[in-house]
Amino acid sequence: MVIHRILTATLILILLTSCSEEQEMYPSITTDIADIRTDYLGTMTEMITDDGRHLIITNTDIQPHRPDTTYRAVVGYTMEEQTEAGGRILIHSLEGARVLADSTSLVRHDATGIESMWAQGAYINMQLTALIQEGRHTWGFAVDSVWQAEETGHMHTHHHLSIHHNQGQDPLYFSQTYYRSIKKTDIAGFCPGDTVSVAVHTFKGVMKWTFPQHHQ
Repeated sequence: MVIHRILTATLILILLTSCSEEQEMYPSITTDIADIRTDYLGTMTEMITDDGRHLIITNTDIQPHRPDTTYRAVVGYTMEEQTEAGGRILIHSLEGARVLADSTSLVRHDATGIESMWAQGAYINMQLTALIQEGRHTWGFAVDSVWQAEETGHMHTHHHLSIHHNQGQDPLYFSQTYYRSIKKTDIAGFCPGDTVSVAVHTFKGVMKWTFPQHHQ
């Protein structure tokens, strides 16, 4: 019995040590949609999150991109150092997340899927899906209507948008994920404090999100 208890205790200790070592080997990775800036050499130097944090990128061996450019991307990273102004990060994964352009003049509402939509800072972000074969799709946003109403003595503007999705001739074969953002200042006539609704034409009907209110 004593030997059995010793073996059991030893096994538990080994398992706990193993779990502890595994946690150290695989640090917690944070994933954000953010802006990435490059310097004059095309090296990614800084990440700016939608909540306004400026984070220095420490792994400068990432493949160079266009000099003096700001990219929108889905970034998986770990914090190496955190400060009041921001901090330093190590990037583990990087995926493009394009900013949608105003496509009102050629709007098309081919069905798409949507996993989530949220607003933070200067952007409205979304995770969309489409059924594709070759992936030759175009995306944008359309301004469907704008109306104003008087609220507590001042005029309040509400912008009604919809997501432009052109499937083209691409067959509906397998699901592909797309990360997209709308920059609020790209909406014609937008002012801070305005309300924005975004409609998405899905395979199950039209879904709408309203900001700064919650999903409807």
